[in-house]
Amino acid sequence: MANAILNSNASSSLVAALSNTTNVVNPFIYSMGKKNTLGPATVPAHSRTVTEVLPTSYGWNQNIDFQVLKAGELENCFLKITVQNGNSATNKLNTNFFNLIVEEVQILTAGKVLMRNVPFGRAALMSQKPFNVRKNIEGLLKINRGAADFDVTHTGTNTKTGYLPLLMSCFDVPELYYSSQFVEPMQIRIRLSSDNKYSFLADGTAQSLTLTGVSLVQIHRQLPSDLEQKTIAANYSDTESLVRVQNEVVCEETKKLVANAANQEIEHTITTNRCINKLFVAVENPAAATAGQYLEIDSIEIKANGQLIVDMPGELMAMGMNLDVDSANSGQCVGNFWEQGSGTATPHTQRIYCYNFSMNSDASAHLTGLVSAREINSFTVKVKFTAAAGVSHTLHVGALTPFLESINSASGKISTSLSS
Repeated sequence: MANAILNSNASSSLVAALSNTTNVVNPFIYSMGKKNTLGPATVPAHSRTVTEVLPTSYGWNQNIDFQVLKAGELENCFLKITVQNGNSATNKLNTNFFNLIVEEVQILTAGKVLMRNVPFGRAALMSQKPFNVRKNIEGLLKINRGAADFDVTHTGTNTKTGYLPLLMSCFDVPELYYSSQFVEPMQIRIRLSSDNKYSFLADGTAQSLTLTGVSLVQIHRQLPSDLEQKTIAANYSDTESLVRVQNEVVCEETKKLVANAANQEIEHTITTNRCINKLFVAVENPAAATAGQYLEIDSIEIKANGQLIVDMPGELMAMGMNLDVDSANSGQCVGNFWEQGSGTATPHTQRIYCYNFSMNSDASAHLTGLVSAREINSFTVKVKFTAAAGVSHTLHVGALTPFLESINSASGKISTSLSS
């Protein structure tokens, strides 16, 4: 029988472009020449600066823009948000509040979006992080195990502050950092939810919060001026653009009213035409108090061109199907689902099921497997689960998708191209 995934890749422009950049010795080893690699033995003394940037204005349910400082290599960014309860009533927050309220993050230049993410995409990326990294991110976002353990009650004028790492691929490894002193001016735009979407009274009634502060913490690394110029000259002095592989999680969803019972089904047809490195799957009850508290999935089925690719129990996919051949100890059974039922489990970052078309967990280091969704008809994901309430539930499907990015050697203009 013809293999739907192999056939899709045979017609993929992105796969063809990536295949032409490497000398294949072993077909399962991927390497791509990097013009801006900083090896541990060649990194000179340099500065690392942290700056908190304020927007011109901010508010709920609106876009908030931050300018990226021209201060060197942009290493990372954290969004700092402070909310306050100015009401006499006692407020409670969804336990995943500080991730959910940031409905979208975009990196823009010259009015075009370079990459973006949304709450489920960020949660999916968190779920793939090593245990200690994920726990640190959960701590920054004030994510905890559940409403009973996570006391986020506000009384009077109490405030709460959370820090959201933007989790863009351009912050994953040094060779993907943006050289802010050379590239065209960049902007980071966020959009917040409404003021009462994930804030409520004890009886579940929506309750507004006051937004008292929003800022963007930017971290830069800067070389001495002479070395900075040499680095820019080495990367951009020729006529060819600097080409890199970035990635982002494209998120889709399907909502369905289900019964309060076992063996409930939701099916989603993937609409993106991009190449896919990983598929993330999760189910939630999107009510204010339970949004982001992803449920256990009993079984997952994936079909492509009518061909059955996957049909397996959820726990097998969660604990047995994720690979990391870069691991020093074992490349099999990678992931954090082992926490299920433990005292440290957090459904928001732990009950996200991943089917890996690749062979490693770090898509920013190198690509080892793809499927071209553009070449597939009827690419579907179907799940079975036990619903805790007879209400509308949401099936989230996230696709980790690589794309080519080029930086013009003459102007510093950033462009995105092949993704399918």
